Amino acid sequence: MTAGLPRDPDQRAVYAAEDRLTAWLDATTPERPTVTVDGQTYEPGPDLRFTEPAAAATYVEAVLTRLRAAGADYGGREQQDVTVRPRAGARMATYDAPTRTIALPPFAVGGRWALRATVALHELTHHLSGEQHHTPVWRATFLRLLEDAGLPVTAQLLQLAYAAEGLDQVDHTVDDGTLARLAKLLRQAERASNEHERAAFLSKAQALATRHSVALAVARAHTAKEEGREEPAAENYRIGERGKKGLARYVRLLLNIAHANDVRCTISHDSTALTMHGFPSDIAVTKAIYESLLVQMVADCERHLGSGVRDERTVWDSSRRRYVARPVATITARLAFYEAYAWRIGERLDEARQATLAAAGAASTGETSNETALAVRQKELDVHDFFAEALRRNNIRGTWTADRRTKVNDAPRAAEEGLRAADRARLSDEKALGETG
Repeated sequence: MTAGLPRDPDQRAVYAAEDRLTAWLDATTPERPTVTVDGQTYEPGPDLRFTEPAAAATYVEAVLTRLRAAGADYGGREQQDVTVRPRAGARMATYDAPTRTIALPPFAVGGRWALRATVALHELTHHLSGEQHHTPVWRATFLRLLEDAGLPVTAQLLQLAYAAEGLDQVDHTVDDGTLARLAKLLRQAERASNEHERAAFLSKAQALATRHSVALAVARAHTAKEEGREEPAAENYRIGERGKKGLARYVRLLLNIAHANDVRCTISHDSTALTMHGFPSDIAVTKAIYESLLVQMVADCERHLGSGVRDERTVWDSSRRRYVARPVATITARLAFYEAYAWRIGERLDEARQATLAAAGAASTGETSNETALAVRQKELDVHDFFAEALRRNNIRGTWTADRRTKVNDAPRAAEEGLRAADRARLSDEKALGETG
């Protein structure tokens, strides 16, 4: 708790939930590392124990270093150092905001209960959230911190404990953490020039998006009856102004990215806008990836067009009365480039998604594996039903065909360059997006 403050309305329930979590974690051993809750099996890993507050201080410093290295954004508070000191009393652990100090009772005065990672992270959450009381914002920050500290299963168990104590489920989606890191790294990647560095970026970024999406799907499965769980939503998105050449290829690029992230779309007849249907976290990832790849696609295409290397076609020259070779129109080359680029990006994203799903299944066993598969399948059904209802409600029956007339055969060299550019497309590296320790 925070030093010198009256008890807040949710404090008792939060403490009771953490008592549940502690009991679940303490029920695991190296020989039996799993715990079963509500018929599901979890393997959270050990809750680190410390011999003294100084050891906890080292741990807190390491967590903050990890957050900074991963580009995690907690309103800038992750950049501030936090001190850990011993306190005389044994009953409480506290955080003092003015001095940014966590106080933990040492072992000698009966502080064994407080010398563990979850307690240290509890107090660090007061600092990172800026919240004095155990509000929904504080709880969402604690869940996010557990994930960022490398304890995602512990975060899942804590969500279950909150629900068991009657606490409202907090809005915990990709926007709190993962998307911020993704956006920062996208900006860095767009400035990269080394093709060898760029080659693996896209598939690894999609792997992150898929892993996070699966984790959220499992979390949603446990909070299916709670009011606060994430639900499918629809979001309008502007592609460009009417009459701009290439809009249909822009749409195709976004559709391929959306498909790999369980998002379905309806498109305006003139390709100037579309509506994305899916879970908000997946829509956010789709937009982030699209906006980065669009910049790269257009820039790579302009470099190709400026190189002077152009496809040619044979046409009849009436003044010379013979067939002559002439460069294809710039717009034809551009559309062929975009078309091939979008196709290859979709292929790469789908490969990365399938590989990540397979790895998630291989890493799980027994009930945990079944739980993951069922959660992913339920997510797909939720989006399918939501999208089908949107089509019915809006009386949409046709199919978007604006990019059906291919330009690839008219400019095969430009299309080949589009494929190469898509293979070089980069977003981020896996280590930076995932764990840093």
